[in-house]
Amino acid sequence: MIALKVEKIGDRVAVVLTEEALAQLNLGVGDVLHVEPSPDGAIQQVTRETWIEDPHARGRAFLRRYNKSFERFDG
Repeated sequence: MIALKVEKIGDRVAVVLTEEALAQLNLGVGDVLHVEPSPDGAIQQVTRETWIEDPHARGRAFLRRYNKSFERFDG
């Protein structure tokens, strides 16, 4: 299990990861995590954007994010 500490840094709140947690999660500074909460408030899913490893991932992420907007124009 990885413990995460929530801290206030300036006017923002951040989740602080230890070097060990970064290594275990294969993360680096600047990586983007997407957290999906379950109905009861627990974390249901966490995904990491991997744009460097997959050159088309950024485009797919954009299309997923704005798919509903595109559907309004179709038809």
